[in-house]
Amino acid sequence: MSRIPDDQATRALGRWIGTTTPTLLGEGMEGSVYEIDESRVAKLWFSGSVDLSRRMATFYDVLNAKSFAFSVPRIVQVAAVEGRVVTIERRLTGSTLSAALAAGTIRPDDGYAVFVDILVELAAGGELAAARELSVLGEESPLFVPGEDFPLALARLAGRRVERFRPVLSRAVEGFEAKAAALVGRLREVDSGRRAVVHGDLIPGNILVDVAGRPSAVLDWGFLTTEGDPAFEAAVAAAIFDMYGPEARQVEQDLLDRITERMGYDRVALLVYRAAYSLISANAFDPLGRDGHFAWCVAALNRADVTRALLD
Repeated sequence: MSRIPDDQATRALGRWIGTTTPTLLGEGMEGSVYEIDESRVAKLWFSGSVDLSRRMATFYDVLNAKSFAFSVPRIVQVAAVEGRVVTIERRLTGSTLSAALAAGTIRPDDGYAVFVDILVELAAGGELAAARELSVLGEESPLFVPGEDFPLALARLAGRRVERFRPVLSRAVEGFEAKAAALVGRLREVDSGRRAVVHGDLIPGNILVDVAGRPSAVLDWGFLTTEGDPAFEAAVAAAIFDMYGPEARQVEQDLLDRITERMGYDRVALLVYRAAYSLISANAFDPLGRDGHFAWCVAALNRADVTRALLD
C-alpha cells in the first residue's frame, strides 16, 4: 500500500469535492477513499486502469441486482486524473465489524455469527457470470478463459504464481514441489460443484454493521473477487478473519467448526482451499517474501493438517 499525498489527492479530487481539504475516510490495499458528500465517496486507486475499473463497475451493477440483505458498492463514474484512476461510488453506511469488535459493542460470538451469516447469504446467491470477467491479484487478464470452470482457473492461477515465485516459495515451504503438484489434482477432487460470487477478502474491516450489530454492507470487492466454489470463500474467510492476533489459529478453527456445522462443507476441502489461497497470495504484497503476509501463508502451507489435506 502506498498512501497518496494530500496535495495529490486534492488535485485529483478537485472537480468533485469542491474543497482544498479532502476528508480521508479510509485506506485499503488497493486505494484511498475520500468523502464527497452524504451520498458519494471517491476512491483513488494506487494502481490499475480505467478499463479494469469499468469492468468492476459492470460487476457491481450485476451484483446489486442480487437480493442480499446487505448493501454492496456501486460505481457511478470512472475517470483518469493525473495518472491515477478515480472512481466515484455510492456511499455506504455503518461502522466496520472490526471497529465494533474492538470497541466491545459486538461480542466475538456475535461477530462470528454475523460473519457466517454473510457467507451463507453469498453462497445462496448463486452464479454471477460477470464475476468471471474480473482479474485477480493485480493481473491484467480475467481469471477465467471462455469455457473454463473454477478448479481449472484456480489451478492455472496457482501455476502462474508457482512459476513466477518458485525460488522464494521453494526456500520457505517444506516439500514445495510435491505440494504444488498435488494441489492441482486436489482442487478438482474437493470442488463442491456449487457456484456463487466470491468476495475473496472478507475481513471484518470490509463488513459494515448498523447500531444493532446487523450487517449493513460488504465493501472492497476486487482483490480476489470471482465466481467459484463457495467453500473456497468460506475457507479463505475463516483464515483471514484474524490473521495476526494471539488467538488467530483458534479463531480460524472456531470459524471452521461453525462453517462445517452450518454449511456442511468437508473439512479436508476447506484445508485444500486454505492451501490454494496461501500459495496464490503469498507474494501478493512483496515478490521477495519479506512481509508478514508471506510468512503467514508459508506457515499455513507448512502446517501438518494442511500438508495432510494435500498429500494424503
